[in-house]
Amino acid sequence: MSSQLGFSAFRCRVLSSQFICPQALPVRALATAAAAILSPPSDADTRSLFVPPDDNAQAKEDFINSHPLTASLRESHDMVESRPHLKLPPSWKKRNLTGGTLSGPGRVAVPPFTWSEKGGRSYVQISHVGTDLCGHMGIIHGGFLATMLDEGLARCCLPIMPLNIAVTAKLEVSYKAPAVADQYLVLRATTVRVEGRKAWVEGHVETLPTEGGQQPTVLATATALYVSPKQASDCARQYLLMTSSNITWHPSLSRTERNQLRGQRGFTVWFTGLSASGKSTIATALEQHLLHIGLAAYRLDGDNVRFGLNKDLGFSEKDRNENIRRIAEVAKLFADSSTIALTSFISPYRADRQIARDLHISASQSGQDPLAFIEVFVDVSLAEAEKRDPKGLYKKARAGEIKDFTGISAPYEAPEAPEITIRTDDLSVEESVKQIVDYLADEGLISGTKETR
Repeated sequence: MSSQLGFSAFRCRVLSSQFICPQALPVRALATAAAAILSPPSDADTRSLFVPPDDNAQAKEDFINSHPLTASLRESHDMVESRPHLKLPPSWKKRNLTGGTLSGPGRVAVPPFTWSEKGGRSYVQISHVGTDLCGHMGIIHGGFLATMLDEGLARCCLPIMPLNIAVTAKLEVSYKAPAVADQYLVLRATTVRVEGRKAWVEGHVETLPTEGGQQPTVLATATALYVSPKQASDCARQYLLMTSSNITWHPSLSRTERNQLRGQRGFTVWFTGLSASGKSTIATALEQHLLHIGLAAYRLDGDNVRFGLNKDLGFSEKDRNENIRRIAEVAKLFADSSTIALTSFISPYRADRQIARDLHISASQSGQDPLAFIEVFVDVSLAEAEKRDPKGLYKKARAGEIKDFTGISAPYEAPEAPEITIRTDDLSVEESVKQIVDYLADEGLISGTKETR
């Protein structure tokens, strides 16, 4: 038989915070709460966090730890071991289905052991299911298996989803054999396809052999589609606010009021393109022009932010995603303060640029000036970019000295519908700036000078 589940509560590994202000709390309590939320245990830390409450739980813990499957997974350099339910702050567990309501004696007595392949390609989970999770006496409820599959398949693809957040758009479960209670189960999942904010995953639940020579029995199979919401950042913030009584959103001036007081509108001009396409050069010239006509503007540069805000990030796909997420948040804050934010980043992935755009859209409040987002594609051929190569980066990438270099060993996904496209092999810097300024004026975002507005 088969069941389909629609959009379910979103799952997140990392929650982003935006202007979250704590109410009055004792300093020690506030520090403890903040540490639990903003600095969750690492994957390695979770392996030693669980303390079995009784001999029964200890026996289950020891069995999984000593099982040959566990040993083989721990030997793999491609798999990262974690016990993700132990990352939940204590105050959240009572609101979490699998980490709280369904955990404990008679249910899931020990937190599941999980292994994720780097890049979100595959996932394995070992857990024990107790006798209090039954539908028919002695048979695990099909709804629990569906929940187990939904969460496991989601965890498989989360590492490659924007902001590590996804909602279940479609889940199909087929039950193959009765799942007897009080036994160990293995969940296996594989990400089969990823397109932008969507990921397709398939997997199954099988028995864990307790004796040598036994073959596992497949109990249920599933296919699922997960989608990272366009308002993923707001989802994370709202969830954080909803699940904590110690923090609240503090309103400020309306955007319209701030724009009137400052005499200008805030918005973001997002430059994207290959390295050496001319993004920073044009953004710098545009910033100077805007300042000279009396408009407050600030440029966020891809190299400069890595000396401070993003100095902890490298150039892997995951780090690139986080790099752009942080900059998008900062740009939104500048724009919300009635400042013109100019960002010049390669930002090679469409999904990341869409997240940046959606942050601005979701911040546009009803009845107030919208928070405009203007994507500027600085278009140049790879051959021309390599010919320029002012930093010698392409040469190093071709020689294998730089890994994951956009255009050579990592992809660049060109915008499909940017507000502005600039061909720097055809236009001078001055002509490029004029093209942007003309667009901003035509859209009513700026006037000629501050005095004429």
